[in-house]
Amino acid sequence: MAKFKVWLDTRGKKDADKNYTFNLTIRASIKSDIIYLNIGKMTKQQFERIFIKKATDKNSIEYREKCNEYLTKCEKIFSELNPFSRNRFRELFYEKDKQLPNTLNVKGLFEYYIKNYDDIKQKTRDHYRTTINVLETYHKDLTIGHITTDFMKRFAKKKKEEGCSQSTIDSHSRNIRRIVNYFTYEVKLIPKTYEYPFGKGGFSIKSFFPKKLVLKNDEIKAIVDLKDFDTPNQEYARDVWLLLYRCNGINFVDLLRMRWENIKGEYLIFFRKKTETTRKNNIKEITVPITPKVRELLDKLGVKDSPYILGKVHEGYTERTFENRNDVIKQEINRGLKGITKKLNLSVPLQLKTARDTYATTLKRSGVSKDIIGEMLGHSNSIVTEHYLDSLDIEKTFDVNKDIF
Repeated sequence: MAKFKVWLDTRGKKDADKNYTFNLTIRASIKSDIIYLNIGKMTKQQFERIFIKKATDKNSIEYREKCNEYLTKCEKIFSELNPFSRNRFRELFYEKDKQLPNTLNVKGLFEYYIKNYDDIKQKTRDHYRTTINVLETYHKDLTIGHITTDFMKRFAKKKKEEGCSQSTIDSHSRNIRRIVNYFTYEVKLIPKTYEYPFGKGGFSIKSFFPKKLVLKNDEIKAIVDLKDFDTPNQEYARDVWLLLYRCNGINFVDLLRMRWENIKGEYLIFFRKKTETTRKNNIKEITVPITPKVRELLDKLGVKDSPYILGKVHEGYTERTFENRNDVIKQEINRGLKGITKKLNLSVPLQLKTARDTYATTLKRSGVSKDIIGEMLGHSNSIVTEHYLDSLDIEKTFDVNKDIF
């Protein structure tokens, strides 16, 4: 006899405050054995809204459907597991269905990798899907045998002629190389007779660092001093941009998921989302001093009754939900910043992503050392910082050519 139920595990923490997130589990009652299988995090209020009151919004319905899939998976595992083993049951629950592709069709290999490789973010998965579409447009029914050195050269040349930037071409090329490497060295599906197209003597993927246009000091001051806004969204957009700029030039995605608990005394301490899966070593905490100017913006923008500083996301979000929310909010804020660009007649479009470049440029203009700038930005090493700062040096060209007749 076995029973499976979606369960909020509050054991030992029933007196926790309303914002505390408990483990959302599948509670498996198998004979006299109880197994808790963690599937997420959730507050009591969220659990009641989604699973007790059966909220009918799209996200709640999709979340319940996903949990029902877990229940079905438990039933299937139990029916096939004979004799029953608690440890084996747990292993099978967390094990993904990884049926290898039966062909070397490139689209199929990409789809398998996207579905089954754990250490990539949702945004990266989406980028791999974009690469699939680009490849399908360039060459229908592509197989791994088509991916040769000459193919990669022709592909890059064609994309360049179509107006793709070098960085876009490089990113698609890196995705193709990753798929070839994965099925050559890890899954070992590609035959040993396949001639590897990358590296020495093959197709070389460039390291391209485009020059960036940056705001002038008087333009930064105009943004800071702006008081006359056309809409409330413009003011909110400026304040968010300013907070990113003053907080070591952090990315908006890090501010969106920033929690009040990240404030430790006089500092804001956190890890960049970007480095969570891209680095295995040298993962650094970002430490932002909460200056009076930062405190003023936190007080103005912060939502006190939410565990998240901006209050724009909710506990228990899925990665897909978070990325969708991030994209929608960024678009709205960038619309407000576009209005400010026109209003102040800025030489560079004001966007959320320029806050980081502006922060680094301000430090560089002030004579701060490369090593300290890299530390504040959270770079893994000085080489990354050097490439980054070099891309901001375009304004030096005026100094170089000032004496030309």
